[in-house]
Amino acid sequence: MSNNSATSDVTAHVGETPKTNTNITASSDPNPPQQSSFIAKLEKTLHIPKWFTPSLTDRRQWKNFVRCMMTTFGSLVVMLAQNSLNKIGQAAFFAALMSQMLPPYMALSIYLFALLTLLIGLCFGWAWGVAAMASALRARDQVLYRQQVQSEQSGYDTTANIDAQYQASIFRGAFLDPGSSAVYGVFLFIGCYFLGFVRATRPRLTLGCIFGTIIIDLMCSFGPLFPIPEYTLAKQLLIPAGVFIAIAIASMFLIFPQTLNHIMLDAVTTKMLGPTIRLLKLQDSVVTTSPQDTERWHELATQSYALRAGHIAGVTALEGQTALLQLEITRGQIGPGNLQKVFAKVKNLGLRAYGLASFSMIIDEQHRSAKAVFEESSPHSMIRVKAHHDRMKQHIDETHSLEGLLPILAESTSELRQTSAKALDDISDWLLLVNHTRWKKKPSSAPDIRHRELNLQNVRNALKGFRESKHFQMLEPYKDSFDPRTGELKLHLMESYRYSSRDLFRCFVFTSSLIAFTIDLIELLELLLQIERDNPKSRIQLPNAFTKNVVKSANEKEGGNPLDMGTGDNSSLDVNASLEEDDHDEERGETSTAVEKKDSAKKEKKVTTHAKDPDAEDPRNAFQRFGRSLHHLWQGLTGASGVFALKYGLVSVALWIPAVCPSSAYFTYTNRGLWALIMAQTGLGVFTGEQIQQFILRMGGTIVGLVLGMAAWYIGSGHGTGNPYGVAAATMVLVAPCLFIRIAVPMDKAAFFLMINVTLMFVVGYSWVDEHVYQTANQGSGAGLAGRRALLVIIGFVAGFIIMFLLRPISARALFRKRLAKNMTDIGDLYGKVVTGIEGELDHEDSGIQSEDKGKIAEIRREKYKGGFMKVFGRIMAMQPQFDFARLEPGLRGPWPKTKYEALYKTQSQLLSTLALLSSAYSRMDVKWCKRLASRSELMQPAFIADCLSMFSILQQSLRTGEPLPAMIPIFERLAIHRCAFKGVPAHKIDTTVPPEGEKHLNGADDSQRLQVERSGSIDDLEMATRDAENVLRGTITWETIHDEQIALFATANIALVHIAVGLNEMFRIVKELVGERELQGLERASERWARGELGRV
Repeated sequence: MSNNSATSDVTAHVGETPKTNTNITASSDPNPPQQSSFIAKLEKTLHIPKWFTPSLTDRRQWKNFVRCMMTTFGSLVVMLAQNSLNKIGQAAFFAALMSQMLPPYMALSIYLFALLTLLIGLCFGWAWGVAAMASALRARDQVLYRQQVQSEQSGYDTTANIDAQYQASIFRGAFLDPGSSAVYGVFLFIGCYFLGFVRATRPRLTLGCIFGTIIIDLMCSFGPLFPIPEYTLAKQLLIPAGVFIAIAIASMFLIFPQTLNHIMLDAVTTKMLGPTIRLLKLQDSVVTTSPQDTERWHELATQSYALRAGHIAGVTALEGQTALLQLEITRGQIGPGNLQKVFAKVKNLGLRAYGLASFSMIIDEQHRSAKAVFEESSPHSMIRVKAHHDRMKQHIDETHSLEGLLPILAESTSELRQTSAKALDDISDWLLLVNHTRWKKKPSSAPDIRHRELNLQNVRNALKGFRESKHFQMLEPYKDSFDPRTGELKLHLMESYRYSSRDLFRCFVFTSSLIAFTIDLIELLELLLQIERDNPKSRIQLPNAFTKNVVKSANEKEGGNPLDMGTGDNSSLDVNASLEEDDHDEERGETSTAVEKKDSAKKEKKVTTHAKDPDAEDPRNAFQRFGRSLHHLWQGLTGASGVFALKYGLVSVALWIPAVCPSSAYFTYTNRGLWALIMAQTGLGVFTGEQIQQFILRMGGTIVGLVLGMAAWYIGSGHGTGNPYGVAAATMVLVAPCLFIRIAVPMDKAAFFLMINVTLMFVVGYSWVDEHVYQTANQGSGAGLAGRRALLVIIGFVAGFIIMFLLRPISARALFRKRLAKNMTDIGDLYGKVVTGIEGELDHEDSGIQSEDKGKIAEIRREKYKGGFMKVFGRIMAMQPQFDFARLEPGLRGPWPKTKYEALYKTQSQLLSTLALLSSAYSRMDVKWCKRLASRSELMQPAFIADCLSMFSILQQSLRTGEPLPAMIPIFERLAIHRCAFKGVPAHKIDTTVPPEGEKHLNGADDSQRLQVERSGSIDDLEMATRDAENVLRGTITWETIHDEQIALFATANIALVHIAVGLNEMFRIVKELVGERELQGLERASERWARGELGRV
């Protein structure tokens, strides 16, 4: 993900798919957009990156560019015109500088919100500076002041201008007072610390924090020089800032205005619906790929992963902006409320598409797991796994494997996939058409509403036909395994069935996910048709809840920093921040999924709970509660955010000191040392790698900007004092390329180009002002001034670099590792909630539930965990910048194991997807099937669940602290041990519920027969699904009963449970390689001896 604010994410790159970091995820696109031959040649000739070329043909991007250029031109005109220059003053270039830092390329409402944040920051900085000046004047020694005045007056030339001489004395530091300067220093530190802390914890307020800090810097740097009140000192920057704001607002209203509604609808279509459509179409390749082509399966899994990451990036970027839709007046068919509903439906559709992506990922994971078993050495006993592979080869049957099932799967799902893809393509075209015909009539060739109604009917018919008949075509190869007279499974084929149904269950993952996807697609189509019927034509949409949404947006902890120049973290700086509770969990228990009665839906009063503290119990009185609050405040102030704020304040004071020392005050003033202070503050990074990256990018951009700035000045002015027409023309031409790139690319790639333009404007602006405005300190123009400004930038960046390393440097590597550990905790929590939710179904009755009630139950189950899944998915995507920062950090203790962390990162993402697949299957399972899975599945045994949760906890603890793992047994070996403990007990005697009549035995097989079958083999990840399924389906496997959609859902849940254990085992392997494991040779020998004993080899 990029590091810019959610505002920038929404408004930039409307026509392109969100990019993912190629260091962690692949960015291949199975259906890239078609390009013109000219663009293709241009891309090849100039080596233009593929992610940038869509911006060259995007009309909206060029409109935004024109608006930004006009704003830049207006700011230049105000500076170059002598009359306005005299009014604005010596900082007139600040308006042109702001036009590059905050160009008006956003939506109108978003940009107004950004300007409001800017104004609040400027006003806060001014108010704090006034308070500092008032306090400092009270602390000034009046005796010393009178002595300073007498001393200076004695040296004045009475024949010259006394006021000019007095002003010169002020800027020489003749009236500096140590006590007064100390007061300014305290105010500077406190103000910078506070704004730095807000910047760290509330990224969306960074804009105001940066400019507020600049005003505080100005007041506290120049204020100590004045012995009298000068409360309007800040107007030097406030007036040009006001001029820029006026020009920017006028351009937003007059030059190609654009609403957030327009941007959001376009982004929902391209960034969310686009990856979903491509993911659906990718399944055409998935179902036609040979199971033996492991490289192709890995490629398909990588593409699925990239498309899923693109959808998550789109959701993460847009989700925080939905509330801001209520801040503007817009015109269109889809109002803010309806657009929020569309966003939610498209988001849910993407979540269902993750299930489709899971099929290729599961197959790829199966191939990698099998390869790991035979090709990679392991210190742990793998006897059971290898024995199973030997047996499986004896029962292999091409007809019942993926080789024979995939063609049937492709044919049976073809109609449903094609009608769904056509419907999605049509609604994508309709949404774009609606979005771009807000003020004009739709073309006569555009399909009318009947076309979309026909699409909806076709999808419904295809889904109905699939669920009634085509869904069960894959069962035909198994027909011979059932007795044609009784329909029961033949006893002598039971052992073969255990292996042959393994791939059938994996195919059921695809079909059940496709059904769920299509159901959500129908809901989306119905919503869009209802919106179209209610609003057949565009109309004015009015806002509501303005103030509430402004405050809510400002307090968002997520979101980027528009002034990070592409190098921010894109997340809160609190390393120890905990996962927020799911919004849907407040009013219902973890296991309650039955339809609740209306009279029992009363909200319970929230009770304050405290995290367990081993050194203190819960507070019992006001004093203890205050102490607990004070403790939490101290933790926050000493955490990563507090340390960043402390560095922010210290570097500010360090570079401020020369401005108040009598020996250096005049030198600092004449050479504009204030800008070194500002550069240090804006260039301060959070992590070591981030600071290195910022230093390289900003220094490189500064050097290029200095060269271009001198070129613009000398082209426009030659050897004179500057020609306004020539300077404007040269500056606009040289600014244009980098400005277009800056607004067209993600912020993580825009830092270099942004710094170029900022430095260019710096050189040209200061050169013009110094040549046309009388100042006490005039630095000239051109090359001489550029050299001095370069030195200021270098001083500022070097100071930030030094303060970062001297004061507790924060390692991005450590943070990335701890975030991975936190992901393990949260994934483990979600796993526990989902499996206990299934367990909770044992308390509910499955009789008398109507079909509409089943839909409500499914909705409640789905909404119950969705928020938690999306938060963890979003955090995983937001970790990509930290990975980049970690790679840049110097490896003083040795090379960083990048490959292993990459593998662990991807394994967590895959594990979370598998867990989401389990949750999706559970949401649609009937209560009786949930009961059967909960009461009979070996993967749902409390002991095994506890083992999984314990392993999640142990892994995260070792990864967080870096301590070696304790001696452990792999998770599948643990499951085999649990199974052995119950070998002599019939399954119906250990059930938590009494099974229905007829389910005590499997098709008449007695317990001794069943145990004989069980003793002949063992359990591992490749066998677990079918073996566990046999236990759960005991007494229900008949030709008639397996023609039930619930079996496919059960198969999906079972496969998901198995692959969750596979992912957990993979995490165990990687973490063991990272932190090590305490070796206990006796434990390994005992494990191997017991395993051989079970297999009859001792």
